[in-house]
Amino acid sequence: PQAAQRAAPRGAPGSWLSDADYPSRAQREERSGTAGFRLEIGPDGRVTNCTITSSTGHADLDEATCRLLPRRARFKAAVGSDGQPMADTYNGRITWRLPE
Repeated sequence: PQAAQRAAPRGAPGSWLSDADYPSRAQREERSGTAGFRLEIGPDGRVTNCTITSSTGHADLDEATCRLLPRRARFKAAVGSDGQPMADTYNGRITWRLPE
């Protein structure tokens, strides 16, 4: 079924992660990168699954992405053509930059 209205983030996706979330070993080793991800969103707007679609090249940064996003990302649920809430997906990218 096609969503008449796609799931939409509540608040700014840029606020989902902060410098405080940077894995300490990655920070010490000065590793960074951009992770592509797909979030599966339930009809209640909660994230039910996270998949890395494009790796940072560092397992700990990828793991942190999918460990933290389901806890923090909130969505307005997608709405089907019948007006009922439905599951959807959200694709995004997050860049891990070393804190200054």
